[in-house]
Amino acid sequence: MGAPGSGKGTQAQRLVTKLGIPQISTGDILRQHRKDGTELGKRADAIMAAGKLVDDATMLDIIRDRVAQPDAQRGFILDGFPRTQAQAEGLATLMRDLGTPIDAVVLFEVGADELVRRISGRRTCSLCNKVFNIYSAPPASPATDCVEGSSEHQLFQRKDDQEGTVKERLRVYEENTRPVLSYYSDAGLLRTVSAVGSLEEITQRLRAALAGGESAAASSPAKSARRAATRKRAARRKPAAVRARARKPVRRKPAAAAANKGARKSAKSAAAKRRVPRKPAKRAAKRKTRAPRRKSKR
Repeated sequence: MGAPGSGKGTQAQRLVTKLGIPQISTGDILRQHRKDGTELGKRADAIMAAGKLVDDATMLDIIRDRVAQPDAQRGFILDGFPRTQAQAEGLATLMRDLGTPIDAVVLFEVGADELVRRISGRRTCSLCNKVFNIYSAPPASPATDCVEGSSEHQLFQRKDDQEGTVKERLRVYEENTRPVLSYYSDAGLLRTVSAVGSLEEITQRLRAALAGGESAAASSPAKSARRAATRKRAARRKPAAVRARARKPVRRKPAAAAANKGARKSAKSAAAKRRVPRKPAKRAAKRKTRAPRRKSKR
């Protein structure tokens, strides 16, 4: 998964070579069904002739038919589907029914400005239909890979690749597809890969993500930032938690012991009240009236 221009199709092709499993593009197989005139293709034609989008049920039937083919028995890569949460839920049900649950969902993450630059830089040759990018992959001059007799590619920019159209495509992606990422994140399937850098660097991050290594998490700036924020929040909560654990519990004495202690205090108080104080004046008087000692004669 990823926004238009994030390079997911290019990296999917590299996985095809590495893993030996097919890339399943729903747009491609839909066009093939229509071209071959299959029942699914006819159903899609009727829907599109009415000016409507092909419904989720039809798309899921197309995927069911494709993954049942022999080359997909060892696995497959879905490209371009699902695009909504309803499609994601329908796909999960289909995969469970087929006994082939999804192993991982990879998000290719690229900033909006970079995406606009990448897509708006695309140019197509009207002679050989090859696609170039004036920023990252310009055509060679003179052209040696164009049609016979042409020394230069005749480039034009498709309407879908114009800057205004690109920004609208990105807006639609954010609105419709971003919620699907939350769905897969909650399911524990989402792996985020930074899709900025050379093709080989991105491929290495992708392989690490699929292997479940820590390097995959570290490769995503957004994911690293979220993990750092989580640690920061935990650190702010830690002192209170430590104090809560350090606080000693109040030991409450049994009711009988408390009552006995209270009774002892009451008895002491009563005894203090009954005690008769001595009269210092009488003792002084007795000392005055005491007979003097006789002097002895020698």
